[in-house]
Amino acid sequence: MIHYVSDSMRRITSTQWTLFAIIAIIGFGQLGCRSTADSPPKVDATLGRFSSNASEAFAEGDIDDAIEQYRKAIRRAWAIDDPYESGTNAYNLAACMTSAGKDTEAKDWLLDARTELCRAKSSAGNAWLLEAKIAQQECRFEEANIYVDRAACCNPPCEGTPGGCTCCSQDPCKESCVTVIPCVGSRIKQKKATEQCEDDYNAQIHLARARLAAEVYDIKCAKQHFDCACELASEVCSEALQAELQNVAAMIHLAKGEILQAAWHFDKEAKHLRLAGNYREIPVALELAAAAYEQSGHTEIATNRMCRVARIWYGRGDSKQAWSYVQQAIRLAEYSYDESPRIRLALLVQEIEKTLADEGQALPVDTDDMMIVEPPA
Repeated sequence: MIHYVSDSMRRITSTQWTLFAIIAIIGFGQLGCRSTADSPPKVDATLGRFSSNASEAFAEGDIDDAIEQYRKAIRRAWAIDDPYESGTNAYNLAACMTSAGKDTEAKDWLLDARTELCRAKSSAGNAWLLEAKIAQQECRFEEANIYVDRAACCNPPCEGTPGGCTCCSQDPCKESCVTVIPCVGSRIKQKKATEQCEDDYNAQIHLARARLAAEVYDIKCAKQHFDCACELASEVCSEALQAELQNVAAMIHLAKGEILQAAWHFDKEAKHLRLAGNYREIPVALELAAAAYEQSGHTEIATNRMCRVARIWYGRGDSKQAWSYVQQAIRLAEYSYDESPRIRLALLVQEIEKTLADEGQALPVDTDDMMIVEPPA
């Protein structure tokens, strides 16, 4: 990835640029599978099954299966000519594509998603936000700002909120149906849910602006938008939003050169991702935390985080990927005076070696020369 670097931006280290590049990718996962407005009251059973399977696979980190299932959902949506489901599943497929590094395909599916959601008179706001994420990753910051502006012009993708694609054409003095209708009984609960959804979406807009500002080291602007997002988030019960807040906070600290503070926020992000059930992104947050802790001189904590990344990949059934992170953790453990990290790594190595042996494979390198303490019998 090539970044334009002005004279005022040359203070950043190569490690910080690497962290920024990975952060840009993180945001994609957190945008995936968001709901949009005006959902039909009853979803086709076949379509719903494919979409549900895809969403579960996406959250677990099985991107290939998620892509396959979303393609099936889209095919079914096309078969019944359902614009809302076509657009929603096209958006989710685009989120999967970005996670798989297929940005060109993702942009094509986002265009299709916006077209279908507009036909369904539903909000295309999240599709514009994801488009902005891709532009930011590709360092097209001016375009990214334009896409965020378009997202800000869309109505929030919330049930009970009018959809449509008449960008910024709503009369701000005209009361919405939500405020006109007296709220009694279940309507009060629905109104509260709608308000939280709208606050969540508006917080996403501010977070997108904060990320872009942090990218170009406009710390004042980044903090202003971040503060607005925090205020909105205080009214929203969403672990996913809390994870995004932690991610953007870390990015602002990186822009300020405060690496240890950034590491702390990456740790918090991993916690909220787990609570949100977004297991797919946890190893990315932990890997960022490990890099930040290492750069700030806390190699023992960095080792712990990298070990957790390796265990996650092993738990997902990818022993080779797990082993690649074990090697990084071993390198970090060499600088620790504590035996605990090496003992825990030894346990993981034994489990990986056993699994590979059951599959008729062996570890790719000899571990005898590595600084791993065998666990007690």
